[in-house]
Amino acid sequence: MDTTSLNSLRLAHLSAPMRVAISLFLVMMGLAYAVSVFNLYLTYNLADGEPGLTAEDLRRSFYGDRNRTLLAAKIDGGSMEQFLPVPGHKETILSWLQDGALEVDFPRVEPILRESCLSCHTPGGIMGVRRPLDSYERVKAVTVVDRGEPIGLWARVAHTHLMSLKLVFLCLGVIFSFCGVGQGMKAWFMPMPFAALVIDFGARGLIPYAPSLVYVMMFSGALMGLSILVLTMGPLYEMWVLDRHRLASG
Repeated sequence: MDTTSLNSLRLAHLSAPMRVAISLFLVMMGLAYAVSVFNLYLTYNLADGEPGLTAEDLRRSFYGDRNRTLLAAKIDGGSMEQFLPVPGHKETILSWLQDGALEVDFPRVEPILRESCLSCHTPGGIMGVRRPLDSYERVKAVTVVDRGEPIGLWARVAHTHLMSLKLVFLCLGVIFSFCGVGQGMKAWFMPMPFAALVIDFGARGLIPYAPSLVYVMMFSGALMGLSILVLTMGPLYEMWVLDRHRLASG
């Protein structure tokens, strides 16, 4: 196929099996993105102790609460307070922290942690990799000043997303390039998710130094969502809704 033929190719011209295959990819991509947004909500929506994902949730997660230890910020008005329903348990842990979180006093809080935290915060639990709390040494690691997400975790998440999502965005861009929309719209929306991804993780990595960048991260996330919506719905609309015969004769 020469360049002229390739440039004139439209999604509406494809055979039914090709359109079905591309459509399934786009639908699965949309579902995967929706699940990732839901996971983001579940991960951060209770960071300030209140339901609903807000800028304050993200600020607490990535910048931290510099006036308290990480453990205190989580159990006193944070996402882990809900797991300490027994009266006095939270106060006992906070008192231990205020007394210096000494190992000799660890038996005061160890039974509380075992009862309320270790179902998740063990090496085999869902939070075991990120924050294990099954020994004094590991609990001691969260009695330092809360400075938000550590740089090691940021690097691991950024590396995974940058390596994988660029291929997904490439596929979406290539499919969208065969839509019958104007070149201007393609020039805007095809590079948009790449730019949003870089801005998102760039801002996320700098939030520990400039917490107001939370709003930049939120804006880039919204920009990414908009671009994915256009890059998935545009081809689906052209393949199955728009009059393909009109496109073929155009």
